[in-house]
Amino acid sequence: MNELAPGNEQPAEPTAAPGITRLSASWQDWLTTNVMRGCADADMTKVMVENGFDPTFSIHAIGIVRSMSERVKGEVGAALGTDFKVEPIRLPAGARVRAHDRDVNIVFTLNNPNVAVIDGLLSEAECDKLMQLTNGRMKSSQVVDRKSGGSYESHVRKSEGCHFNRGENAVVQRVEQRIAALTGVPVDCGEPLQMLHYGLGGEYLAHQDFFDPADPGSPVLTKVGGQRIATLVIYLNNVPEGGDTNFPELELSVKPRKGSAVYFEYLNAAGQLDTRCLHAGTPVAKGDKWIATKWLRQRPYVGT
Repeated sequence: MNELAPGNEQPAEPTAAPGITRLSASWQDWLTTNVMRGCADADMTKVMVENGFDPTFSIHAIGIVRSMSERVKGEVGAALGTDFKVEPIRLPAGARVRAHDRDVNIVFTLNNPNVAVIDGLLSEAECDKLMQLTNGRMKSSQVVDRKSGGSYESHVRKSEGCHFNRGENAVVQRVEQRIAALTGVPVDCGEPLQMLHYGLGGEYLAHQDFFDPADPGSPVLTKVGGQRIATLVIYLNNVPEGGDTNFPELELSVKPRKGSAVYFEYLNAAGQLDTRCLHAGTPVAKGDKWIATKWLRQRPYVGT
C-alpha cells in the first residue's frame, strides 16, 4: 500500500506547480517493497504520478531503488538462502491515503503479517450499486477442489455469489483502480471481483486463500496467473450481528462496516506463504452480509 506523506505530498492538480521530487520514508518503503515484489516500472510510475510525483523524478527514483534492492537482495539472499524475507509494507494507523480518485483512511494495521483495515474505500452509493448489479446472477457458492483444481459446493461455505469481469462496468473499474493504487499490484493481476451474499446463519469456515503447493490441483489453479499473494474484502453493508472476518491465529476480528475493507498479504517476493492469514467469515447472527472480494496474483490473471 502506498502512503501519502503529510502536508505537501498531495495529488497535483493539472495546473499546479511541478510535481513532488523527493521521497518520504514511507514512499521509500513502498517502492522497495513493490520492486522486490516484481511490479512493473510503468505501473509504479503511474501510481506515483497519480499521487502527485513528477513523472521524470518517478522514473529515476524507481530505477535507483530497483538497482539498490537487487544488490541488497542478492547479498542478503546469498547469506540467508531460502529464509530471505521481504519487509512488509508499513502504513501507520490513521494515515490518509489517496486511492486513485478517492481519499481513504487506514484505521488499523498489523505489520507481521501485513494486515490493514481501510475505511471509506467505497461510497454508500457505490456499495448499493454493486449489490443491485448482482440481480439475477447469484448462484450457490463453491469451494476449490484441492485434488483437481476445480470447484464444488460444500457445507464449509454457506453463501451465494457471482463475479464481475475485469472492467465490466464503471463501478467495477473504479474499484479495481483504487485497489491497484493502494497495493501497487496492477489491475490485470487481479482476479474478477467476486460478489458474495450471506443470509442469516451464512458463514465460511476457516480457510486459506492461497493454493497449497502440496495439493495436486494447485498447478492447474496457478497456471492462470501464478500464486495468490493477497486478498482485499470490501464490506458492502452493515451487519447488525455476526459476519466478522476472523483471523484465529492472529486473535483479530474485523467487523463489517459499509464501504470499508480489510486487506491481508500471505505471499512475499521470496515465494514464502504465511499460514497465519487463516481466516473465516463468522455466522451472520442478525440481518445479512454482502461483500466484494478481490484476490491478487503474482502475474496477469488470464482465467475466466
